[in-house]
Amino acid sequence: MSKPRQKSISVTPKEKNELEKAKRLYEKHTKEPGDWGRFLGAVTILGLASLGIYKLVNSSRHKPVTKCAVCGRKFSIAYSEDLPTVVYVTCPHCGAELVVDFGIP
Repeated sequence: MSKPRQKSISVTPKEKNELEKAKRLYEKHTKEPGDWGRFLGAVTILGLASLGIYKLVNSSRHKPVTKCAVCGRKFSIAYSEDLPTVVYVTCPHCGAELVVDFGIP
């Protein structure tokens, strides 16, 4: 059985320099010389994890949930980017008037 061939990808000289710079930084921090496969695998995994975190943050920003200070029940609030970070809402469960600050994590 023959070994599978690696497929090459084309990169510009500028992209190659950026990749080599990132690889050197990776090797410096991990204290081990890594091959391109290991480096690109780590970068891909970190990129996918970052994308997942980014999507989670953005989805929670567009579908915020708050907890009523009076009745303690959670409810969703329709919120868009053009609204201020502090909004006045009424709890749909008990009718309590609340001020919600979306700027505080």
